[in-house]
Amino acid sequence: MKRRFLRGLLLGPLLLLLGACGTPAKIGLPDARTLEAGHAAYAQLALQPTPPVLVQPGDTLRISRDARSPAEEDRQTLFVVQPDGYIHYPYVGRLAVAGLTPDQVSQRLTAAGTQLYREPRVTVNIAVAPSNRIFVGGEVHNPSVYELNGQASVEQALIGAGGLLPSADSGNIALVRRDASGHYQRYFFAFSDLLSGNLPPVALQRGDLIFVPKSGIGNAVEAVDMYFTRLIPINKGIGVGLNYDLNQSDVSNSGNTNIRTVCSAGANCQ
Repeated sequence: MKRRFLRGLLLGPLLLLLGACGTPAKIGLPDARTLEAGHAAYAQLALQPTPPVLVQPGDTLRISRDARSPAEEDRQTLFVVQPDGYIHYPYVGRLAVAGLTPDQVSQRLTAAGTQLYREPRVTVNIAVAPSNRIFVGGEVHNPSVYELNGQASVEQALIGAGGLLPSADSGNIALVRRDASGHYQRYFFAFSDLLSGNLPPVALQRGDLIFVPKSGIGNAVEAVDMYFTRLIPINKGIGVGLNYDLNQSDVSNSGNTNIRTVCSAGANCQ
C-alpha cells in the first residue's frame, strides 16, 4: 500500500504536467497527392529560364530622360515605389510599376511622355532594392534572412544557411514563391536530387522562402527533448526528496534523491 502511494505521489504531478503542456507545435506536410504535385511542379520550374527582375514596393527607381538637353536641370531622378505599387512622376501623375520589369516601366513612361517631350524616351533602373532578400528557415543550422546579391540557386542558399540539420526531412523541402499574379505557390524537392544533378539549379527570386521541415524522427526527438529536458528543470531528472527502491518492500527517506539513481539498503551507490 505504501509503495502504491509513493508511486502515485511521484507519477501524478508528472502526468499532470505533461498533459497540460500538450504536444510540441510543428508544421505538418500536405497530403501525399499535393506533395507529388509539388515535386512535379519544381521539376518544371527547374527547366524554365531565369526569371526577370521585377519592381516591388519599397524599391527606389532611378529614372532619366535620354534626350535631356544639357540646359535642363535634373531636379529629381529617384522615385520610391509606394506600398500600393505606384510612383508619382512629374507631369504624368500616378503610375503603377510594381510587378513590372524596369524596361516595361520605361515603355510606360515613354508612352506617357509623348505629349510632353519631342524625345520622351526614358531609362529606368532599380537603384535601391530593400526587398532583395530571401528567407531560409526550418531545419537548417542558420535560419535567417539573406541578401540576394546577384544570381544564386536554391542549393547555394541551403548551403549558405549552414546545411541541413540531422532532424531535417531532406526529401520534402519547400520553396514558396510569388507568381506573376501575386499569389504564392508551393514547390517541393529533395535535397539529394539537387546534389546529384537529377534536377538542374533553380535561380532564386526576390522574396523566395525556403523551408526545411522536420522529419518524423526529428519530431519524436523534439518531443522527448521538450518533455524530459526543457519542462523538467533538474538535470533531466525529477528531484522529489525521496530515496526509494521499487524492488524493496521498505522505503527509507533520505531527503535528497534523484529518480535516476535507485539505491537499496546496504548497496554501494555511485
